[in-house]
Amino acid sequence: MPEPALSVVVPTRGGARRLPVLLDALAAQSLDEPWEVVVVLDGDVDGSRTLLESYADRVPLRIVEHTGGTGVGAALAAGYEAARGEIVLRCDDDLTPRPGFLAAHLARHRTRPEGAAPLGVVSMTRDVFDDTAYATAYGRPANQRLLAQAYARPVDERWQHWAACNSVPRAAYEAVGGFDPTLGYREDSELGLRLAQSGVEIVIDPDLEVEHRAPAPDTATRAARAFTSGASTVAFDERHPGTHAADGEAPRDAWSRAVAAAAARIGSRERAAALGRHVDHVLPRLPAAARGKAIAWAVEAAAVAGRRVGDTAWVREASDAVLDTVSVVVPHHGDPAPTLALVEQLLAQTHAVQVVVADDASPVPFPDLDGVEVVRRDTNGGFGANVNAGAAAVTDEAMLVLNSDLDLEPTFVADMVAAARTHPRAVLAPRMVDEHGTEAWVGRDFPRVRHQVAAWLTPLARFRGTTAWHRAVGHDVRAHRAEGEVDWVVGAAMWIPVEDFRAVGGFDERFFMNSEEVDLQRRLRERGLSVVALRSPTVVHAGGGSSPSESRRRWLVEGQLLYADKWGSRRALQAALGATTGVNLVVNAVRRAAGSDVRPLETARHELLMIRGPR
Repeated sequence: MPEPALSVVVPTRGGARRLPVLLDALAAQSLDEPWEVVVVLDGDVDGSRTLLESYADRVPLRIVEHTGGTGVGAALAAGYEAARGEIVLRCDDDLTPRPGFLAAHLARHRTRPEGAAPLGVVSMTRDVFDDTAYATAYGRPANQRLLAQAYARPVDERWQHWAACNSVPRAAYEAVGGFDPTLGYREDSELGLRLAQSGVEIVIDPDLEVEHRAPAPDTATRAARAFTSGASTVAFDERHPGTHAADGEAPRDAWSRAVAAAAARIGSRERAAALGRHVDHVLPRLPAAARGKAIAWAVEAAAVAGRRVGDTAWVREASDAVLDTVSVVVPHHGDPAPTLALVEQLLAQTHAVQVVVADDASPVPFPDLDGVEVVRRDTNGGFGANVNAGAAAVTDEAMLVLNSDLDLEPTFVADMVAAARTHPRAVLAPRMVDEHGTEAWVGRDFPRVRHQVAAWLTPLARFRGTTAWHRAVGHDVRAHRAEGEVDWVVGAAMWIPVEDFRAVGGFDERFFMNSEEVDLQRRLRERGLSVVALRSPTVVHAGGGSSPSESRRRWLVEGQLLYADKWGSRRALQAALGATTGVNLVVNAVRRAAGSDVRPLETARHELLMIRGPR
C-alpha cells in the first residue's frame, strides 16, 4: 500500500458531539493521491471510539489512543508521530472544512518551485456564533478584526496564527523537534515560531478559511481563555525571550487605567470567568454601543492578569462528554402519592437516571421500589438536611434536586443535560409554571433588606403581580423574558454539579426550610459557578404540598434571619421589618375603621413574634 501524501491529524477529547460534523466533511473530500485521517483519542470519556469506528468505511481512518488530560500539545505530538503522510495537516475537531479543502492544501505544497523553502499553510478560522448579545457586540466583530489582522501580517509575524488548522511537510516538522508536549497552551504558535525560524515560509491563504463551530459563546468563557492565554506567555517567553512585549510604564489613559484596575482584582482563571459572568449578567441592560466595550474591558483585564500571575498549569475546558446517567434526588415528607407520581415520570425519562428518594422521617414512609434508592433519615431535619442525605448516595457527575410535587415531560432530563453542555459548571433551573399555567419567578436577586421590607409591607399587596412589585421584592424580571444568569434560582428544581456541591459542604443544615438554596448558591458562586434561569424545559409545580401555609411563613422568616446572620446583619433586618410592622399596624387600623375585617393589634403581635425569631 503506497504511503499517503497527506495525513490529517485530529486531536479530540470528549468530542462525540463535535466529531460527526467534521467526519462528514472529511468524507466529502476528494483527493487524487492517497491520504489518511489520524484521530488522536486523548482519553475516551464519552464513547468517541465507537463513533469513530462507525466511519471506518467512509473515511481512511486510523485511531491513536493517548492517555488523556495532559494537554493538546502532547496529543498532537502523538498524532504527528503516528502520521505517515508527506504533508501533515492539523484539523481540530470543531472545524468544518468545505469540499476540496484538503486538495487545495495539498496543491499549495505540490506547486512549490523545486528548491524553494518548505511551505507552512495556515487556514484561519471563521467563527460561527448563535445569535446572542455577546456575539453581536463582540464575538463576530472580534473575529473579523482577527482575520483582517492575519491577512495583513508581514511574513515574519505570520507564525502567530499557527493554530487550529495548518499544513507543513512532515520532514520540516520533524526537523524542528515537533510540538513541545510540556506546553499546556500556545503549543501551536510556539511550533509556528520554530518553523519560521528554521526557514519554513508561512503563508496565510484567505481562500482556505475554515468554519469554526465552537468559539467562546459568552464573556465568561472568553475572559477565562484570555487569562490562560496571557498566563501562557510566561512559559513561552522563557523559551523565546523577548517574543511578547513586556508591560510598559503605568497606564495613563482612562481605558488602560480601567483595564489595570480590573486586572489587579483577578488572581485566577476562575476570577476572570467570574468577571466575565458579571458582564454577561448586565449586558442586556447596557446601551448597544457600550456592550462591546464592556466585554473588551473584561477580556483585556483577564489577559493582563494572566500575564501577571503567570500560572501556566493546563486547564482543560469542560468537554462535551455525554453524561450516561444523571442522579435525581427527591426529598420526601408526608403523603407518598405525589412522590410516587414523580418517580414514575423519572423512570420513564428518555435519558437514564439514578433515582434517590430521601425520606425525611416522614409520618408515612416512602415505600421501597425497584429501581429507586430510598435513603431514610431518623429525624426530620428539613429540606437541606434531607437533600444532603440523598446527595451522599448519588453516583453521577451531576444531580437534579426536584420537589416531589413536580410534573415532568419525558424528555426533561435529556433537555437539562443539553442545557448543561451550553452552561458547564453552572446551577441550572428550568422554567416553571403552576397547574394553571402561571409562570413562577424562578430567577431572583440576592436578598437585600429593601426586598424583604417591600414584601412585608401591607400597602404594597395591592400591587402584587405588577412588574414594579416583582422587581421591588427581588425577582429578576429579565429572567422572566429571556434565559440568562441570575443571582440565584428557587430550589424546587435545580441542576447542580456534584463535585462542587460536595466541595462547599452541601446545604447548611441549620436552615430548616427556606433560604437554604440561596445560601448554597452564594457559596457555589464564590467557587466560580454561574447560576442560570433557563427558558426551556418547563416543569409544572403544584407548590407547597407538604406543609401548611402558616408553617411556611414562619420558616420563611426564620430562614431570612439566619441568612442575614451569615451574609448581612440580622439586627438591621429585624429593625427594618419591625418598623415596617409599625406601618402595617397604622394601615390596618385605618382599614378596620373603614369596615375591613382585620385585627391590627393581633396581626402586629404575630409579625413581631416572627421577627424576633426562635429563642
